[in-house]
Amino acid sequence: MKVKTKETNTYTRELSISVPWSELEEHYDAVVARFKKNVKLPGYRKGKVPQSQILKQFSGEIEADFAQETVERYYSKALDEQELHPINRAAVKDLDFTKGEDLSFTITFEVEPEVNLPKYRKKIKVTRNVYLSDNEDVDRYLLDLRQQQAELKTVESGSEESHLLLVDMQELDETGYPIVGRRVEDRYIKVGEGVFGGDNLNLLTGLSAENTVRVSIPTENGSSDFELTVKNVQEEILPEVDEEFIKKFDPDAETEEDLRNNIVKGINKRLESDSETQLRNNFITWFVEQTNLDVPPSMIDNYLDNLVEDIRSRNGETLDEEKYRSEMRSPTERSVKWYLIRKALIAAEKVNVSDQELQDEVISIVESFSGNDQSKEIERFYKKPSNRDRLQSEMIEKKLFELLQSFAKIDEVEIKTSELRKQSEQNR
Repeated sequence: MKVKTKETNTYTRELSISVPWSELEEHYDAVVARFKKNVKLPGYRKGKVPQSQILKQFSGEIEADFAQETVERYYSKALDEQELHPINRAAVKDLDFTKGEDLSFTITFEVEPEVNLPKYRKKIKVTRNVYLSDNEDVDRYLLDLRQQQAELKTVESGSEESHLLLVDMQELDETGYPIVGRRVEDRYIKVGEGVFGGDNLNLLTGLSAENTVRVSIPTENGSSDFELTVKNVQEEILPEVDEEFIKKFDPDAETEEDLRNNIVKGINKRLESDSETQLRNNFITWFVEQTNLDVPPSMIDNYLDNLVEDIRSRNGETLDEEKYRSEMRSPTERSVKWYLIRKALIAAEKVNVSDQELQDEVISIVESFSGNDQSKEIERFYKKPSNRDRLQSEMIEKKLFELLQSFAKIDEVEIKTSELRKQSEQNR
């Protein structure tokens, strides 16, 4: 077998393979014998048709079967010889074979490109957001807890701000006529909240059951008009923050002050996690922008195929696939690019998690659930190889980012949560 390798680009390989007849003859005879065993013709018993008759009548089919098997065999052999690992289905062209002559063909496929990492030690410059919480964060969290336990009381005197309206919503066209198929029934809305505040607040005040009102709701393309038919008006009766309430949500707290302090710790832990996620994204962005790397189209397409399949598997959700693929192609390319860069970084820095480290982490996770009904379930979960592999991958990534932080200059930017709330309200 002779193999010529051509690099069409950084990720496309073309193998031109030729195999002499002397190397093929024995296998060809085996294909003929197999074909003969299964052929049945008038005047002959099955498997007893003379070989000359078979070659005369079925030479085309035999050569096609033989060529297909031989291409697969020598393609696989050539990959091993050249130490190549395709990432997509190969395309065969220029196949040439006749009995008694050499077989030749060309096969094209994609491989993961070599990643030439940028100089990154002491070269990385990224920012890290440090989020500063305040008392309003605690007040809002505590209010959310109370609303979860709130009782609903029907209001007869007319709706006011913060009241809940149970409504049917009918979207209207520009002339004010109902749009078929654009009706939502039994939806709760809160007077004064989000799109039901602002100019709509006055319209939604003073309403009772069976009243109708027309409101305008902002959309991506401007606004849409809706007719709301009120079915009920309700007021939330919030529970007091008493001992029973405190113990229900935080068994370790004795007083409201204890509860609020523990809420602060939880909020700050979440903000710290958000900060870490944002920092990681900034590292990814730095490497993606600094690394000259062409991503194989097949990797992008495979990633998009998985995304589409995942969406379709969820409750049979309908999807404009062409539009979705178009919108997601750029972020998908970034994700695949980072996958390749991450892989190269792990190899370059020899980042690894030993079996003992993995086992210690599993034990630590299980122990954190000790005394909990879930502990046995968690233990069984991490006995599954795929779950242990996923955990090991997460641990390797954590080590990698810790290492990258030691190479980087990180500028910290303090951001108050009050500023984030203000931005959120402005974007509504």
